[in-house]
Amino acid sequence: MSQAPSPALAAFTALRASFFQRYLRAQPEEATTLGLHHLDDRLKDLSPSALGDEYALHRDTLAQLERLPPEELPPSDGLDWRAMLDVARFHVHAYEDLRSHRRNIELSTYPHTMLQYQIGQAETADDWAAIASRAARIPTFLQQQEDLLTEGLATSEVPDGHTVRDFAEEQLPVIVRYYECLPELPGAHQVELSGSGLRALQQAAREAREAFAAHHRFLRRQVMPHARPGVVLGADEYQWRLRHLFGITDSPEELMGQAQDVLVQAQHAITQLSRALARELPGAPASLANFAEARALLAQLELHHPERDEDVIPLYRRLVGHAEQFILEQGMFLVPEGLRMGIKALPPGMVDVRGTNWPAPLLDPRKVGWFVLSPLAAEHPTIWATLLAVHEGLPGHFLQSVAWQRAFSHHPTPVRFLLVTDHVAMARGHFGPMLNIEGYATYAEERMRRAGFYTAVEELTALVARALRAVRVVVDIGLHTRRMDDDAAVRYLVHHACMPEPNAWREVLRYKRIPMQAITYLLGALEFERLEADCRRERGSHFDEARFHEELFSFGPVSPARLRHFMLAHP
Repeated sequence: MSQAPSPALAAFTALRASFFQRYLRAQPEEATTLGLHHLDDRLKDLSPSALGDEYALHRDTLAQLERLPPEELPPSDGLDWRAMLDVARFHVHAYEDLRSHRRNIELSTYPHTMLQYQIGQAETADDWAAIASRAARIPTFLQQQEDLLTEGLATSEVPDGHTVRDFAEEQLPVIVRYYECLPELPGAHQVELSGSGLRALQQAAREAREAFAAHHRFLRRQVMPHARPGVVLGADEYQWRLRHLFGITDSPEELMGQAQDVLVQAQHAITQLSRALARELPGAPASLANFAEARALLAQLELHHPERDEDVIPLYRRLVGHAEQFILEQGMFLVPEGLRMGIKALPPGMVDVRGTNWPAPLLDPRKVGWFVLSPLAAEHPTIWATLLAVHEGLPGHFLQSVAWQRAFSHHPTPVRFLLVTDHVAMARGHFGPMLNIEGYATYAEERMRRAGFYTAVEELTALVARALRAVRVVVDIGLHTRRMDDDAAVRYLVHHACMPEPNAWREVLRYKRIPMQAITYLLGALEFERLEADCRRERGSHFDEARFHEELFSFGPVSPARLRHFMLAHP
């Protein structure tokens, strides 16, 4: 006879189920990314009443979680308790203290970016009917967004001017043009719509296009003149998010010091590659004395790319296959039997992306994850292709998402997986899970380097990438704790990352649009590297690397620092 759950577990189980369902009703786009399709035809409601109800959900959930004793929960439920606490606490903080919904410029493109994901997964006429219904809601969504931004202007809660200008001058004009061709996309995806289905899509596309065009005018005329330069988080808010979103107790100063140490180590390793490169590359310098010379050499090598556009996908398919063979031969990772990895071109309308991962939908095991690539050969320097295949494919994001899908696809309330999709996290400003997700993929890059997977040139790209991620930590922290202004941040990037100045300005824009996302790559990787080293030392001859990585995956997107309690006898 099974034992009844403890009162604490019974109360938490009921709260978790209620919270998960109510959360997804407020975030229907996130339900789609998780593989739940009953809300595919809806968009988030930005009306005051809906936002108030959502705030009440998080406020009440937070109060109930704080009354529960987590030490009385089983370990897995304790991780769910922590995940819910992080999400609810951040939402209450953002609504009450920051009132960030009144200046959240990311919502201006959110319906479009989420439709891109949905279109990429669409396979049937019913899928396209849901897309048409969701697109038909765009005019209402954008009007609500304009009401929120207008309210923010009235209360001096305004977004950063640099960011608004990018949305108004770069992003929205492209989106407006996109909806002119949306009705042609089902045919491009080999899906035939009925006459009524096509007419519904045409009308929705026309109205969405008009709404985005009007929103473009609104940003230029109403918001841009009042937007302020230099809008950042501030030191106190940055420290709060480090602790409550990432579980990081180190100070910003300590994290900057860690990143600067990594930068020095990477630059030293780059100079050590000079002899190998001199042997391998005709015309290469006999030595690379500094990071600037390495970047200059890479700039020359980046001119080489596949000859034809149709060669792009076969190139990456070959590289992923090579990586899979290597990790199996080395016993580094387990690859599930019957693994299916999709590789395809980016759908029309997605720009400034060389390659990305669309994770295997957690709760829809019928569908695979995708390694999605720009179809243009000129955007794929061959020297960077292997690193991209490792990060986005194997053993990086794709393998991680497949492991999670296999482990959690039947979980009725997988609250640990909220906010794991890039554009969902961007719209909410919450990047807690990214410390695991991007940190793991960056760790995978470094692990493959240490195992000797890369050629000398590919290893150079891996080391340069590591140095760039270290620089990003310094600049993101510097900007948002007000140690640097925009100009100082650009100078740092130009000097320490050898970036052309226009690229450096784009980097600064990224940090201001999505604060703290850029730090998750290196800081998460360092946590995983420390955890791996400690497990090797503690387990000695019993350490099995492939099983170690499976154990990592078994927890889902938990902050790597919090995994130490579960994976080490003496964390």
